[in-house]
Amino acid sequence: MSNFKKFYEKYHANRLLPKRIIDEKGFTYRQIVLVLNKFCKNKDVLDVGSGVGTIDFYLALKGKSVTGIEISEKAVNIAQKSLEIFDLKKRVKFIRGDFLKLKFKKTFGFVICSEVLEHLENDEVVVKKIVRLVKKDGLIMITVPSKNAPLIKFRTIKKFDKKSGHLRRYSLNGLKYLMEKNGLKVIFSKKTEGILRNSLFVFKFGQIIIRVANRFSLISDIITFFDNISLNLFGESQIIVVAKK
Repeated sequence: MSNFKKFYEKYHANRLLPKRIIDEKGFTYRQIVLVLNKFCKNKDVLDVGSGVGTIDFYLALKGKSVTGIEISEKAVNIAQKSLEIFDLKKRVKFIRGDFLKLKFKKTFGFVICSEVLEHLENDEVVVKKIVRLVKKDGLIMITVPSKNAPLIKFRTIKKFDKKSGHLRRYSLNGLKYLMEKNGLKVIFSKKTEGILRNSLFVFKFGQIIIRVANRFSLISDIITFFDNISLNLFGESQIIVVAKK
């Protein structure tokens, strides 16, 4: 077993079956869902690094046909069980394997690569393959951690990055260059996740707050309101781009 696969088996070791499908008001995927709602119009979707299928189940409810690729056996097993619970087997298919080694017989109108590139030794190789799998005029959504994250300045995020398997962080210009270098045109970009929101994911105390915010939309709204203020004051911790082939 490769070290990469070992890491993700350990990363997903304590994951539980989801009790509900995310929505627009949920906290963890709030910004990503906003971008998906705006740009994911094509029904045929590929999710590279799909984890336990959280985003895929949401898109399936919106009428999309989704293929999720994930290297972790534990994560795929959870995703498969969730398919039965949510009765979405006709809408979503999960494939366990190394994305770079898999062969595909089709192309896709929309490709998601969320919180993946920062984990890989050679991010450009992945981007090149994604480009080959996107239909002409298709779209790609990529999200990555920002190298401008305020917590970096306070040197409090180093352990989090190591624990999460982050090999690098990105600037918006650097990410745009990676896209354009490989024949993509960036049509949308967003700097998101202020220091307040980022702290909830980095520090242990935040896990309880996140669970509550995902359950109650009012709490999610309140935290997001104050986080947007912190975003404007101190800068972003995450970057989202949408690029066109």
